[in-house]
Amino acid sequence: MPQISFPIPPTLAHAAERVRQYAQTIRQAQVDFLADLIRIQSYTGQEKPAVERTLAEMRACGFDQVRTDSAGNALATVGAGRSHLLYDAHLDENEIADERDWPYPPLEPTVAKGKLYGLGASDCKGGVASIVYGARLGAELNLTGDCTVTVKGSTLEEDAEGFAMRHLIEHDRLPRPDAVLLAEATDLTLRRGHRGRCEIKVRMPGRAAHASTPELGDNAILKMRPVLDALEAMTPHLPADPILGQGTQVVTMISSPHTPNSVPAWCEATLDRRLTPGETPERVVAEIEAALAGLGASVQVARQPVTSWTGLDLSGPAFFPGWLLPEDHPLIRVGQATCAALWGEVPRVDVWKFSTNGTYSAGSAGIPTLGFGPMEEQYVHTPQDQVDLEKLLKGAMFYALFPLAYSLLMGEEV
Repeated sequence: MPQISFPIPPTLAHAAERVRQYAQTIRQAQVDFLADLIRIQSYTGQEKPAVERTLAEMRACGFDQVRTDSAGNALATVGAGRSHLLYDAHLDENEIADERDWPYPPLEPTVAKGKLYGLGASDCKGGVASIVYGARLGAELNLTGDCTVTVKGSTLEEDAEGFAMRHLIEHDRLPRPDAVLLAEATDLTLRRGHRGRCEIKVRMPGRAAHASTPELGDNAILKMRPVLDALEAMTPHLPADPILGQGTQVVTMISSPHTPNSVPAWCEATLDRRLTPGETPERVVAEIEAALAGLGASVQVARQPVTSWTGLDLSGPAFFPGWLLPEDHPLIRVGQATCAALWGEVPRVDVWKFSTNGTYSAGSAGIPTLGFGPMEEQYVHTPQDQVDLEKLLKGAMFYALFPLAYSLLMGEEV
């Protein structure tokens, strides 16, 4: 192992050597599992076949308490310690826009130049394969320390990040985790937060009339013009965070009654608002209302409709808080020590550009949350969707060793 300045407990260094030695024994099974997941189209709310395939793999890996919850998440447990870790990666995937743009058919997993291509490889089925096979390797090598690890192939993340996790913890009574690890794309580095997001509806009333006599009506679309200008003028003044950057606000849709021969009785603008930590729905709405004062528009947080494949309605406000783990938080040190023990390097710590299930775990519930995954952000939601197979195996190695590192460095006895 290269010389490093980061102190590694001898017990952890020895365990890392065992992980490196035995990792090759899971390589092909991990790739085969990921390939099977890629073959399964699993858009949000349609994840049942992918969940069932994940449950089958969890059983084959010898996990305990293999099950689903009422939101349809795939769940299993390894270890039986005092500290509770939740490994999370989502099974739903972004929808294909045009299959002709893809270098390989998106539902036909293809290995080329050491990379596996296919829909969901980078977001987030590569993460599912990492946590499942990391948990398997850690259990086989008896590296769970004083931790109980729940492995979760989650549902509904693409449309409503955090909703399924909230239901699992608050309604299906999963013990509150001491820490959550998100196997989203980080390219084997660490992530400690991201901006939040919310969807806002701004509605302008008008008065309908026949288009042949527009003077009898009050055109809501035309009345929306100063509203759009006022919304755009807010952008430089949105809250900012020194790490996550400034919030943004973009008009993404305009709608009105589908009556092309009538003066529109209403016009509605949809806003995508990106949030810094600590912003609340009430604060966001109040800021927009103040900017639009006197223009006659109404403002509200949109409702996010989402139903799980089990039929459970989890619809709720489309508000997803931002979060940022303090840079000196001990969970980050555990992640750094895990990487340093395995590969002799302390990884870079950064933040995500996109949003994750951390909106609930960290943003709402305040559970310490850390991101680590083998996939790369540049391929997420693109036709180049892929994961490097060497990095995929390293993802499993990290998740195999992490519970022992957590037990040692968080003061638990092993």
